[in-house]
Amino acid sequence: MVRAGAGETSGLPARRAVLAGLGGVLLPGTTAGCLGPSWQEVAATSVTIATGNRRGVFDLYGEALAEVLHRRLPSVSVRTLRTDASVTNLREVHRGRADLGFSLGDVAADAIAGRGSTGEPLDLAALARTYDSFVHLVVRAGSSISELRDLRGRRVSIGAPGSGTRVVAWRLMSSVGLREDDLDPVEESLQPSADALAQGEIDAFFFVSGLPNSAVVELAERRDIRLVDLGDLVRPLSRRYGAEFTPGGVPASTYDVPAVETVSVKNYLVVRPGLDEALAYAITRVVFEDQAAIDRIAPGVPQPNVGAAIFTSPLPLHPGAARYFREQRT
Repeated sequence: MVRAGAGETSGLPARRAVLAGLGGVLLPGTTAGCLGPSWQEVAATSVTIATGNRRGVFDLYGEALAEVLHRRLPSVSVRTLRTDASVTNLREVHRGRADLGFSLGDVAADAIAGRGSTGEPLDLAALARTYDSFVHLVVRAGSSISELRDLRGRRVSIGAPGSGTRVVAWRLMSSVGLREDDLDPVEESLQPSADALAQGEIDAFFFVSGLPNSAVVELAERRDIRLVDLGDLVRPLSRRYGAEFTPGGVPASTYDVPAVETVSVKNYLVVRPGLDEALAYAITRVVFEDQAAIDRIAPGVPQPNVGAAIFTSPLPLHPGAARYFREQRT
């Protein structure tokens, strides 16, 4: 491998209905393929996975997945591309510079529709809905910031320009009437944001991540911090932007700070629609059948469950992934 740079299941009946109708959500112009005697016998090729911010869950999970893919599919050369995450990843996949990428669900929905940060409709599919992410608004323990409106007049890191964090942060702030000129925004990625908060250079930072986030864990070990409760913003966000936003909690044990209610966001493993069907099938099998190996490389990273994985709307399931999920009915 070369470096370049779990939520709800919607119930068994709903899952059966989706599985039964998978043919209606596949990409057009595709047919079932055959992998031969072994699903591991895919043609020699290379795969690039666009991940995310250093030490974020997209980055840790993507690195572990790449290593396990390389072991399980010897004919496939796998490289990772570290990025600012969702927006950049979707563009890289659309342009063919990456084969797979991780994205927050609301950003992916925008991309399919051609609205928001991508600026045009992007041609994308999904291998799976993965784990869910949670909005972190991190402040120092003694901060007077207790709700989102308290960010007015503060220096706040809102995420890097190509990140889904930045999109979600502005959506949250606009929901309480905050505009760009109401605060001093800093467009920075995860680790620099954590360092800046520790050094007193910023008052708060946003990050959207699975639990736990290793950079926040490390920050909590060297500075007294806490998370700001955002639970009352779930309803206005979901009304305005859709079902990608749901309630979620961060337990006290996650960072050894007081528990909070916050906003949860679905995540998708996004893929080039033209990715070889046999290869997409094999990758999907690795994602679900080699989770123990992934956990050994990146202990504790959240991983998808097959019960929720097919719910990728509005992104269509890639035919290779759909084939795998159909097999799970038996």
